[in-house]
Amino acid sequence: MEVMEDMLSKAFSMIDDGRILELAEELIEIPSVTGEELKVARHAGEILEASGLPAEFRGSGERPIVLSNINPEGSPYIVFNGHLDTVPVPDPWAWSGNPFKPWVENGRLYGRGSSDMKASCAVIIHVLEVLERLNPPCSVGIQLVPDEERGGVQGTKLLLEEMRRGQLRKPDYVVIGEKSNLKIRIAERGLFQFHIRFRGRATHTAYARVEGINAIAKASKAVLALEKGIDRFHPWIGYPVISVNTIRGGEVLNQVPAECTIGVDRRLIIGETAETVMAEVEMALREAGRGDPDWGWEILAERDEKGGYIYDPPNYTDPENELVKAFQSAVRLALGVEPELFVEWAGVTDGRFYRYSGIPTVGFGPRGEHAHGPDEFVYLDSLKAQARVYIAAVLGLAEKTREIP
Repeated sequence: MEVMEDMLSKAFSMIDDGRILELAEELIEIPSVTGEELKVARHAGEILEASGLPAEFRGSGERPIVLSNINPEGSPYIVFNGHLDTVPVPDPWAWSGNPFKPWVENGRLYGRGSSDMKASCAVIIHVLEVLERLNPPCSVGIQLVPDEERGGVQGTKLLLEEMRRGQLRKPDYVVIGEKSNLKIRIAERGLFQFHIRFRGRATHTAYARVEGINAIAKASKAVLALEKGIDRFHPWIGYPVISVNTIRGGEVLNQVPAECTIGVDRRLIIGETAETVMAEVEMALREAGRGDPDWGWEILAERDEKGGYIYDPPNYTDPENELVKAFQSAVRLALGVEPELFVEWAGVTDGRFYRYSGIPTVGFGPRGEHAHGPDEFVYLDSLKAQARVYIAAVLGLAEKTREIP
């Protein structure tokens, strides 16, 4: 225990706040909307090489994945994953400054991607720099990927395909650096998206009350029936969510619409499936149309070859897993507080793909606000805290491995 404490003390002294800020600013300054990640990926590779670390590029030449690894033969193999792509800036006028000229104010780093998640990628790079100097017996790798904001096909999912083909080493543990307010995220909601189509009868507006059946009016009943909170809670993941996010109907202003389609985004908690969700949706729709002789609807959802719904199920890592325990211990050692689970309103991450592949995965990242919106920022002190926890977790896992006879 004393040896571990000495090593942690040495490791923590090597964490450089200024270096993390410098790296974060460099990454933020390079626009990298999903699909345009080439320049930022190249720069990340240059940063690694300048630090004496290996940099390998995988995937598409125009949208590369940046990999680096220390002690590649070591065990266990721990990977830190972060994405370099961001959403666009549709409203630069709503920002207090230039989204691509990061600025620091009141302990906050502002800029597009600061919270989601270039500052965390900077932490991941710096942690590898520190660990390379410490030379732990385990293997540590980083994956800086594109395409997370659009589904991960050209990023993390591509890497997992290479692992399945034996072209890339499969990690024993994965850490996702997405914002988690310095709490441990062991589970994620599932993702099920579908459409519901309503049909009416078109006619001239003049005859709306005698010949027409307004499909938008029908769809509106469904929106009101579905758009509500769900009183169901899971202690690892929080509440489920349903939101009607698109509506399309009508052709011209002087014609009663014959068709209207709404798009529904449903986030599932552990214990829910696409089938249980659909049963609840159908029940709500039947109730919404009670007493309406013209009520009718059709659910449009993707299905596989066997007729099952295509969706991302909720996923979790067992809280008794060594990775979770290592992070709990790391939070205590590095931050001096009791660890908490991240059970908040959060979207899905690439962590789900690793869990679907049977790889224990946790999320742990900084505190920040306004991801995807104007004046996005991350708290600078949380970046150093993130780095401390990462290093403590790696050293803890390495020490645990040495203890196993």
